Amino acid sequence: MDHVFLELEEAVELLERALADLALGEGSPPGFDPGRHLAPGLPRLRPLMVMLAAQAAGEEDPDAAEVASAAELLHLAVMIHDAALGRQGGRRRRVARRLLGRTVNWLGGNHLTLRALELARAAPRPEVLGDLLEAMREISECHALAESLQDRDPSVGDYREYAEGHAGAVFAFCTRGGALLAGAPRPVVSALGRYGRHIGVAWHALEDQWSLAMPPEELARVLGRFASSGRPVLPLIRALEVDPCLDGLLDKLLEQGDPDDAVDLQRRVRDAGGLTAARIMVAEESLAARRALRTLPETPHREILDRIAAGLARKDMREVRASAHGL
Repeated sequence: MDHVFLELEEAVELLERALADLALGEGSPPGFDPGRHLAPGLPRLRPLMVMLAAQAAGEEDPDAAEVASAAELLHLAVMIHDAALGRQGGRRRRVARRLLGRTVNWLGGNHLTLRALELARAAPRPEVLGDLLEAMREISECHALAESLQDRDPSVGDYREYAEGHAGAVFAFCTRGGALLAGAPRPVVSALGRYGRHIGVAWHALEDQWSLAMPPEELARVLGRFASSGRPVLPLIRALEVDPCLDGLLDKLLEQGDPDDAVDLQRRVRDAGGLTAARIMVAEESLAARRALRTLPETPHREILDRIAAGLARKDMREVRASAHGL
């Protein structure tokens, strides 16, 4: 296991050195700075998923540089496009955009998407490009869903659809891409794709938990970022079903950013069972991800993927980091 961890850590270090050069290559928009997302030390779970999936599918020494880099650049492009989304006339999004300031950069997101496509085209397996295009189609549909939620309150079903087409699509590309690099048969590619999608949904729900647990002085900024992209937030959806008056407090927090309002919001979301709903979804998706791995041969790399899923379910990031040394 230690040998596997060291191999992954070295690969991620090489990736980190290359990503900024890729992102800032010819054609990047003036003033575009991806450093806040690509700095060394930030989580690199997606590239690790590519390499682990390839190894779990039978490729001992995968040539995963292009696919791993494409996965991370796709993730960054989605984040930037999220920030640039939004109907200008929506009051809550206007407030959110004021909180986000200059971080909105639509051209930057397009630039990174193009870089990801170029890398996928250069991958050893031509099928990778088609898989990336499919992930981009899902993400586009997810953005359309976010726009439709401007005219109605999101449901838990909307949340799941959004999570599957957002983080789920990115993580599924990572694990399917790894399987494709290994030349795996279709059942193995499908199984690893299901694993990645479930991990993505679990990760998405965990982000909601972490966001609602932010220091009060930071909460307005985080929820403002979600409001700008139209992202539904599961703890808020559940809490509003129990405490409809919470909507007014959320608007007030976004408008004024008062830490006391943030503390009140956190308490009411917790009391209404919002955080519990997110924990349940993480546990369900983690279990589904682990089930998807059962069709794969037992290998150290499959075990690492399984431990990552188990660590998410326990909300134990130390376990996740230990499982994918160098996360």
